[in-house]
Amino acid sequence: MLKILENKDIKMPETGYQVLSSEREEEVHFQFTPNVARNRWNHIEDLDTFFTRIYLYHQRHGFICLILQSTLDLLQVIFLLVFSLFLFYCIDYPVLFRDKPADSNRVINGTDKVRLSDVFLPASKCTSKFTIFTYLYMIPLLIFALFRLMKVFNVAYHYADIKAFYNVALRIPDKELQNFTWREIIHKVIEAQKEQNMCIHKLDLTELDIYQRILRTKNYLIALVNKSVLPTHFNIPFLGDVIYFSHGMKYNLNLLLFWGPWSPFENNWHLKPEYKQAGKRLELAQSMRKTISWIALINVLLSPVIFTWQLIYKLCDNAQMVKNEPSVLSIRMWSLYSKIYLRHFNELDHELSARLSRAYVPAAKYLQSFAAPVSVIIAKNTMFFTSAIMVPILALTVYDDSILSIEHMITILSGLSLLFFICRSLVDDDKEIVCQESLMTAILTEVHYLPDSWVGKAHTQQVSNQFSQIFPFKANYLFNELISPLVTPFILFFWLRPRSLEIVDFYRNYTAEVAGVGDVCAFSMMNLRKNGNPAWRSPGPSSPGTPTAKLPQVDQAEDGKVEMSLLSFSVRNPTWDPVDIEAKEFVDEIIAKTRQKYSSTNNSLINPFQHHDMIGSTLHIAEIPSCLIGLDQSTRLLHKEGLTGRPNRINSSSIMHSSIFSTSDYLTSIEVNQSALLLHSIHRKQLEERGNHASTSVSQSVLKTNTNLQERTPLLKPSARII
Repeated sequence: MLKILENKDIKMPETGYQVLSSEREEEVHFQFTPNVARNRWNHIEDLDTFFTRIYLYHQRHGFICLILQSTLDLLQVIFLLVFSLFLFYCIDYPVLFRDKPADSNRVINGTDKVRLSDVFLPASKCTSKFTIFTYLYMIPLLIFALFRLMKVFNVAYHYADIKAFYNVALRIPDKELQNFTWREIIHKVIEAQKEQNMCIHKLDLTELDIYQRILRTKNYLIALVNKSVLPTHFNIPFLGDVIYFSHGMKYNLNLLLFWGPWSPFENNWHLKPEYKQAGKRLELAQSMRKTISWIALINVLLSPVIFTWQLIYKLCDNAQMVKNEPSVLSIRMWSLYSKIYLRHFNELDHELSARLSRAYVPAAKYLQSFAAPVSVIIAKNTMFFTSAIMVPILALTVYDDSILSIEHMITILSGLSLLFFICRSLVDDDKEIVCQESLMTAILTEVHYLPDSWVGKAHTQQVSNQFSQIFPFKANYLFNELISPLVTPFILFFWLRPRSLEIVDFYRNYTAEVAGVGDVCAFSMMNLRKNGNPAWRSPGPSSPGTPTAKLPQVDQAEDGKVEMSLLSFSVRNPTWDPVDIEAKEFVDEIIAKTRQKYSSTNNSLINPFQHHDMIGSTLHIAEIPSCLIGLDQSTRLLHKEGLTGRPNRINSSSIMHSSIFSTSDYLTSIEVNQSALLLHSIHRKQLEERGNHASTSVSQSVLKTNTNLQERTPLLKPSARII
């Protein structure tokens, strides 16, 4: 695991990063000293992987859990391979369905039972049925199982070192790991740098250095979606504008843009030099088109195997849950696209998960308020007819259970039960006052990003349909994942391949070279002077004479992403100081205004689903919703209580990945939400003062009805580096 350089004459490089050895994914080098434990983690070459493993070790609850999970992942693949072959080749279905006798010497009558030994075929007969297509099906899964096996050994090999780092360098024994929040862990890592000298290019690490290394590729992915470079919106006949982004699509994008040998990165932390040269853009775009074509072709060839595996896996994973509670298909969940669109730059997984979990209840209640009267009427009457059919069948079953032996009788009962529960979930019996505008403000409190075109229009069906794209039913999510192996190759070839030049220009234009960190997405630097949007700031700091006000739109992040990310990161990491003076002044100004305006809410704990109501009345964008004007105080109070709703027990059981969520973290999240709402208030005032609500300076909404009408800014401009 560790490679000791006993040659004392070897000198450490003063600048830059060394290329990883082809024989090993990562190596840890340090100079030999008598106190090996003190300098065990001196000069770690691949700090991206090292810090990511530190984070995952904490979030996934230690060494034992990591080993257990990777081992069970391997067993799942082996089980699905063996079980699928068993279902296809090792069951005598004519005997199972009583179409022929198990023994040719005897005749099966209605009272004879079919034994398992009659149905299951011996292994020799199973393998004799294998065809060339069987082996073509097995080979990819066996390769995948081999990779999973290698992952088990890789986890055991590398995370043993992470375990030692926690125990020795951070002085945290495994049994105490669950008692530390991530904020405490990262402070200990920063202190350990002074002793261990993990990064030799900087004496002192900051929170941003660690976050940028952990989230290097995710920050790029967020920016690619933010600048509308990736194809995520599709105009489908009869369906209109549809957002589609599956895990299969995300895996292929990571393979093309970050992980693969053909990706723009020469290693984990450096972009290939030719991507920074404007003269190479056409050549690189042509090479990327060819690579995408080959990847799309491979996806087409593997699609039958992947689709079959996906189908079996999803059935095994969800069948029992659907059987016991069919209404699970009608619950809402945040889509994979929303987890990129709504994510801040430099925001870790557990921080995003906490925000979206707190927004779940108002989001679900908002969409429930749009239940179509026609669908409710149909659902209620369908429940009546299914009940009318099931009652006599169940009554006859009580009298004589032999009725269940009638052909397809159990299938009929199961289908009727499933239909009843699905219709039941569509009927909302809650009798409460619902105001869509206030619910949308509650959602904005947590998610922080919503299109400007939705302001004042949350009560319309158009906004409801658009919001349901990022907060779909679980049934929609499962369907999108199932068809992913069939759809992804076409998206890659017909939509992503034509954008190769835009992707090349994106990397050249929005890559910043940072000493001690490497190449990062320029937006993740959260530099207001270079990538800020003056429409999201008070008129004072963004006067026409400032450089930021003259910043071209091509340099600006959309949706106020840089301002919101800077604010969120600063509040969550109060010991971090922005290098940019303008950014520091902006953060200090917003936090001061927030604490002044909402000081009463900072002195006590508030229900996480209700604190938006306590601050909403002072907001410019959501004062008192028009649907509440004229109601007395008691009715408004009932309305506020109704916003909390009843958390779905499936959703509330997994609030976040992190096991620790302290009071300080909770209060910090409140301050972040208050600051975000204040920022939206400033943004709305800015647009009103300019007299242009639909101004082109407003962020391009990735959720508009017709994405073909969106203004697209060119990505061709001189490159820049930040040292």
